Amino acid sequence: MAIYPFLTFNGNCREAMRFYQSCFGGELHFTYLGDTPGGRQFPPEIRQLVLHASLVSEHVRLFASDLGGEEGVASGNSISLWISITAPRQLKTVFQKLAKEGEVTAPLSPGVLKGQWATLTDRYAVQWIFSAGN
Repeated sequence: MAIYPFLTFNGNCREAMRFYQSCFGGELHFTYLGDTPGGRQFPPEIRQLVLHASLVSEHVRLFASDLGGEEGVASGNSISLWISITAPRQLKTVFQKLAKEGEVTAPLSPGVLKGQWATLTDRYAVQWIFSAGN
């Protein structure tokens, strides 16, 4: 059994997942609504919505879509993505990339490698928790 994060966006999934690829690396794949059987029945702007996106690397498996259902997408604070990184340089690099145009809620401190935490909310309102080597 495995549990993977699946993010839902309001039409900017492609942009967000490319941003995450620039932070984490990995292979990125998209399936668009227009690529599905019957996808041609939708207006062109709807066909371009991401039905499913996957970003996969050695340590990251992140999935996403533009399709949030009838109720739409609402940003909330009930879920954070936790990143545990043992290499100090990699931790700092990933933190800085995700923080770009976001909000750092608890900055990296010199002692982060002694079990301290750092947190941020990225430009897509996704909350991230960083820890060292857990």
